[in-house]
Amino acid sequence: MTRWTVAAAIALLAVGCAAPPRQPPVPGAPTQLEQRLEAIHADAQRSEHESDARIRGELAVDAGREAEACLAAEPRAAACLYGHAIALGLEARAHPAHAGESLRQMLADLAAAEAADPNYDDAGPARVTALVLTRAPGWPLGPGDAAAGLVAARRAVSLAPQYPPNLLALAEALAKNADGSGARAAYQRAHDAALALPQSGERDEWLRQAQRGLQH
Repeated sequence: MTRWTVAAAIALLAVGCAAPPRQPPVPGAPTQLEQRLEAIHADAQRSEHESDARIRGELAVDAGREAEACLAAEPRAAACLYGHAIALGLEARAHPAHAGESLRQMLADLAAAEAADPNYDDAGPARVTALVLTRAPGWPLGPGDAAAGLVAARRAVSLAPQYPPNLLALAEALAKNADGSGARAAYQRAHDAALALPQSGERDEWLRQAQRGLQH
């Protein structure tokens, strides 16, 4: 795999991993920590749909600044560790040719977030870990590990079995591990779980992903 191909693979990887940390609504004015997490959320949403490399770089810098401030205030909080991992994913997307170290640190942050609160963001730490390990190039080009990605995806599904993104991550990991029938079953479960939810833009996107998986 050439360096350019590795860069392109990591750029695509980061798009999928940059699902922003979702915060439950809270009464009253948001705290400073919640405001920082919401800023990372907004940066991740914009980056996912942004084609201008310069703007993606600016969004990554802003998300990184907010994540560092969050960690400075709450260094062991799952939310801040998870937010920092997402910011590193944006950094990897903005600078894919130099993303290997960002992705390794991203995995370390996700492991720490999972240790602090495995249920955060509907098993987000395990889910995003699975995506990184499944999509990233393997050693020596990157931290990818298909077998470990499948283990992480199964953890996410065990914690939040009806959350469609967890089932989609499991389906992708099964496919990467050459289990086509298992992948199809997981995509069907993701489709059914999404279909049972109230209509929203997120639900529609999960349905599209599941349908694409079922067509392959």
